[in-house]
Amino acid sequence: MIKKYLAYFTFLLAIATVFSCGKKQDKPKELSIPLGHIVIDSIVPFKDGAQCRISVDFTYLKGKQYQTVNDSLLRMGTVQPNYFAVSYEPLSPEQAIPELVSRYATEYIEMAKYIDEREKEYSQLDWALDIKTRLIAGKGENIVYLSDITIKTGDVTNKYTLANNVDLKTGKRVSLSDEFGNDLKDLTDDILEQIAKNIDTEKDSLKAKGYFVDIDAYPTKNFILYDDSVTFIYNPGEINVDETKVTLEL
Repeated sequence: MIKKYLAYFTFLLAIATVFSCGKKQDKPKELSIPLGHIVIDSIVPFKDGAQCRISVDFTYLKGKQYQTVNDSLLRMGTVQPNYFAVSYEPLSPEQAIPELVSRYATEYIEMAKYIDEREKEYSQLDWALDIKTRLIAGKGENIVYLSDITIKTGDVTNKYTLANNVDLKTGKRVSLSDEFGNDLKDLTDDILEQIAKNIDTEKDSLKAKGYFVDIDAYPTKNFILYDDSVTFIYNPGEINVDETKVTLEL
């Protein structure tokens, strides 16, 4: 348990430095918010050794004053699948995370039966869902909620990171338009120039290098706002085969 919390502490410090470049604050801002964790590790057996491993570590804000924020975090897709987006009932981590695990386990069994009946000995039914979430200080008094998600279905594994900037006063997500307005052309140009700089090439050569092939360039909604910079996180397969992080000074 001690090693686990040391790992969390080390990773939070790493995030504050890795995601920034150029101008930097003297030291990373620290969160003064009491945090809790809902941790569930479950193995759902099917047959012949096939199983689904479900592991969730959901970070939430402790205290009644943060009930609205926690409710919003559960609805905005910080956990996947996002079962709670259209829920009309108040949500709490203590209730929602066990429900997430239960529903995913049920879906696995249903899908495993369906696949097994049709593919027989060729079916690949070793699945896994791994969700780890964490909070870091964002711009001003805002927080940034980060989710590292891995979904494995047979031989196919998808890993990605979700970033949500959240206003602590309202519990609402801070959007691109909130921060940069509706005209994002200049921002898009800045992102292209920074990617080109990062990989030591010219902006006009990015498509040849495998970036934004057959799609128009855009600033992703998956971003982290700091006081002095913004980091855009493009997940694997989004604009390139690999994950791409782009940091711009503000």
